[in-house]
Amino acid sequence: MPTFRSLLSYACRRFGSVKFRLSLTGVLLIALSVATTVHLVLQEVGSRTEEVALDLSLAQTRKLAKMIGSRLVGLQLTLRAAAGTLPADRIGEPADMREWLEHQSVMGSMLDTLMVTDAQGRVQAWRDSRGTRTPELNIRDRDYFRQTLEQGRPVVSQPMQGRMSDEPIMVVTMPVRDAQGRVVGLLGGSIRLWSNGLMPDVTAADPDDAGVLVITDTLGRVLSHEDRRWLMRDAAEDPALAPGMAHWVRSGRPVEPAGFSLQAGGRIVSMAGVPDAEWMVVRSAPADLVLGGQRAGQRRALVIGSAVALGGGLVLLLVTHYLLAPLRRLQQRALRMRDGDLADGQGWPRAVGEIGQLSRVLRQTLRERSTAAAANRELLSKLTALMAHAPLGIAFSQARRLDVVNGAFERLLGYGPGELQGRSATVLYPSVADAEALSLRIVTCFRAGLPFDEEVLMVRRDGSQFWGRLFGAPVHWGENDSSTVWTLEDVSVARGQREALSWVSTHDALTELVNRREFERRLAERLARPGPEPSCALFIDLDHFKTVNDTAGHAAGDRVLTDVAQRLQEQVRTTDTVARLGGDEFAVLLSACSRADALRIAENMRAAIEAYRLRWQDRWLQVGASIGIVKLTGDLPDLKTVMAAADAACYDAKRAGRNRVAVHGMDTIM
Repeated sequence: MPTFRSLLSYACRRFGSVKFRLSLTGVLLIALSVATTVHLVLQEVGSRTEEVALDLSLAQTRKLAKMIGSRLVGLQLTLRAAAGTLPADRIGEPADMREWLEHQSVMGSMLDTLMVTDAQGRVQAWRDSRGTRTPELNIRDRDYFRQTLEQGRPVVSQPMQGRMSDEPIMVVTMPVRDAQGRVVGLLGGSIRLWSNGLMPDVTAADPDDAGVLVITDTLGRVLSHEDRRWLMRDAAEDPALAPGMAHWVRSGRPVEPAGFSLQAGGRIVSMAGVPDAEWMVVRSAPADLVLGGQRAGQRRALVIGSAVALGGGLVLLLVTHYLLAPLRRLQQRALRMRDGDLADGQGWPRAVGEIGQLSRVLRQTLRERSTAAAANRELLSKLTALMAHAPLGIAFSQARRLDVVNGAFERLLGYGPGELQGRSATVLYPSVADAEALSLRIVTCFRAGLPFDEEVLMVRRDGSQFWGRLFGAPVHWGENDSSTVWTLEDVSVARGQREALSWVSTHDALTELVNRREFERRLAERLARPGPEPSCALFIDLDHFKTVNDTAGHAAGDRVLTDVAQRLQEQVRTTDTVARLGGDEFAVLLSACSRADALRIAENMRAAIEAYRLRWQDRWLQVGASIGIVKLTGDLPDLKTVMAAADAACYDAKRAGRNRVAVHGMDTIM
């Protein structure tokens, strides 16, 4: 009689396809699925049971929260009705207020203390278990008082520790209005949350319930608990409540009547809010009380299913071991491909079906790999020659480290062969901060799909610096860990030439001050984007400068202009602009400067120029300055109006006798 092994061997020789073998394995898996289906059905039933238990727990918690909210609303309605009967015009009379409180028996039974205050927070009357009196007490610094007076609405205060007991209390307030509807005082009272009738019956222990029921504030502090030792402690410290409190905190501590329910730590925890008081009702019960039978059934099904799965797995393991023997031999031969100790066509197993096809594909791949390896070696030799002889610095980096660097790159930075290999790219820049800022700009470019191309200040090995044009791009776009290829060339000379041309185009060659065109550009920019503080402009015309030119010559005039420019520059800040407009005309742009400060600076400039003397040959040369001040305001919206105002102010200074300071729009001339 043929054995199972002989039948399986015959089937594999007859039907060598992996499809047949997988079909055979599938038959075994179908048998195993019967057992697992039972488990899945029980799991679905258990899931539905859990949902019902969670919904039931949440419904009970919502009911309790609604009941507490109703009690608070009833308390506020009682206060509102009492406030309507309070004689608001007598609030300033403590005796009348005490008499009125003594007749408030309904509120006295609901609140532990009663008080009436005026609009300044002074307590006019106080009632507690010791009687009615007027204490020397002012509550204007209490949050609940300020909210009631400012918002004109009833307020339920945050829970606080009572001064006369270790119980938490809260204060309920109601604004008192006069005949015109103005808030002229406050009616309120305090409640001891434990001993008052507001909550203890809600959280009282049920002998038939192994659960825990508490009330907390928005900070998670316990306001009501069957065990008084928990009052004002963090509810999260109770292991039975901790999962629900943690979920509530992660959700942002919402105080919503809808609430939520969850199962965690072997318990069902549900929470619902009391919005009027900013409280949370928390209920926790052991999950086994509801789900014990269902879980026991699940465990039994799991044991049966595991046994079936184990038996089926053993069968599948034996079958797979036999069927995949040729594949293991193929794996061993594939691993020897990297060793190269066998010829490409040797050592391959003989097999049929998909494994045989895979063996043939691997043999073909090995032949193609050998051909490609030869081509790669040739390409690598060419790239090595290119890197070695290229006049441009070339480098490859990865994770901010230099992987490959050519000779030109090393020579540009003053390093010998191989000294930059593996080093951090930060050594190429003046500081770590510069390197980090550059790295951020590079990442920004690459994320935008653009290569990086920028002139960067770099440091040679000997500490000298130069400007290099750095161009780079990822070897593989879109891969965060891809290598980056860089090229580098020294552009210090070209950059210096550009900077020299830029300076000449914006500065006066004689005085080295900003020229007229650059000054007008900066002034127009300030007019277009005024800052939060005022700015002023000074326009200076030298007095008697023509006499200097006519009597001493242009060389003396140039010397006077240079010295005057220096004295003007000494009177301003680095953020201000001093310019030569042409001839003997100068201008100053004072940023963030009031008109009074501008007048002081202008007078200092005038005095400095007046005190200036130049010894030229056998005579002394002297000039003065007429200065016009213009405050940049909305009345002078553009460059043309500012320049016209400046000319007018300078003319006023000259007309007043020269060597004066005049302010545009004012009669002030100094």
